[in-house]
Amino acid sequence: MTIRNVIVACDYAYIEGGAARVAVQTAVELSKRSNLKVYFFAGCGEPCQELVQSSVQVISLGMYDLLGNPSKLDAMKKGIYNRKAGKLLEDLLNTLKENETIIHVHTWTKVLSSAIFAIADKKNIPVFLTVHDYFLTCPNGGCYDYVKNEICERKPMSFNCVVCNCDSRHYYYKVWRCMRQFRQNRVMRNCKNIRYIFISEFEKKQLVRRFGEPKWQFMLKNPSTFSERKRVLAEKNEIYLYIGRVSEEKGVPLFCEAVENAGVKAVVVGDGGLKKDLEKKYPDITFTGWLEKAQIDQWIEKSRCLIFPSRWYEGSPLTVPEVQAYGIPCIVTDCSAAVDNIVTEKNGLIVKADGKEMCSAIAKMANDEIVAKMSYNTFELFDEKSYSNDVYIKKLLQIYEKGV
Repeated sequence: MTIRNVIVACDYAYIEGGAARVAVQTAVELSKRSNLKVYFFAGCGEPCQELVQSSVQVISLGMYDLLGNPSKLDAMKKGIYNRKAGKLLEDLLNTLKENETIIHVHTWTKVLSSAIFAIADKKNIPVFLTVHDYFLTCPNGGCYDYVKNEICERKPMSFNCVVCNCDSRHYYYKVWRCMRQFRQNRVMRNCKNIRYIFISEFEKKQLVRRFGEPKWQFMLKNPSTFSERKRVLAEKNEIYLYIGRVSEEKGVPLFCEAVENAGVKAVVVGDGGLKKDLEKKYPDITFTGWLEKAQIDQWIEKSRCLIFPSRWYEGSPLTVPEVQAYGIPCIVTDCSAAVDNIVTEKNGLIVKADGKEMCSAIAKMANDEIVAKMSYNTFELFDEKSYSNDVYIKKLLQIYEKGV
């Protein structure tokens, strides 16, 4: 098979989150760095400037996502299986030669649904799926109990799973999610043309033990860009930094408790549902809200250490490498893919999602010599090129060739 056409599929035509950002970046960079004709097939929204200013042909269906749909009934129906999205993908495929076309899926659970996989299977088109989350196996996509605020080890879609109220909003949503998962499993587990691209070893391990070992599997970490690199003298700084969404599963309350008990200066960069409550509870911590990248970089340069306190299975958090590029050592919890970036005692520390253990790690970072050594190691160990668009596209094209 000679690949000439790549359809990058994503729920959103704009950068709605990390996965959408990688999808857009994939399409744009493929169009720049290869001879392939690139299409961006999106369910929702107007195309972002990155796509508009590229040679990528954008097909945005102009549909609602699950939460934006004014009709709850329509949202429920299309969320389980979006026949129209499937039909429109089939219409696009009918204009292309089947033996020259592949599909690269990034997200599908909020608009497109598993219908796109069914159509690809019907047309015998190879599908490459970058696995950004845990929706392959878990109805709520996180292997996390949002009611108890803990990682869920129930067998996905077992009786214990279905009857468990783990949804962040209401059990009725969980019931609907299980209906969607049941239909999705029927479609995707019978598709023989899906090639799975994992974004971290940690994520792969968690998925494989719940989903099984797929026949076609590859490893490719997400790309990222970094400002001009220079080592921050972390040992001269005092601030312990958190960057990300301010929510329970991200471990922000754990971060706040630990830095308060340790008596250190701390800054939370980000926003979310817990921000107002935590601001009141912890007046000595600076909460900045969302910031532009240049502003975030300024806080990184003032930081002694990044704390990544996640309480759930992050697939491949880019926050850690983004600060490591500056030589900032990190304290990360052992329940996320951030552990893949840490060599214990060399460029950071790995702790359990526990306040006392995190507080002890912070106490260790009070030693300037230890921080200076870790900062130097962090800067020297960091491989900026491995995150570059050039390396990402080169490896992606190799995956495409191996997978057809």
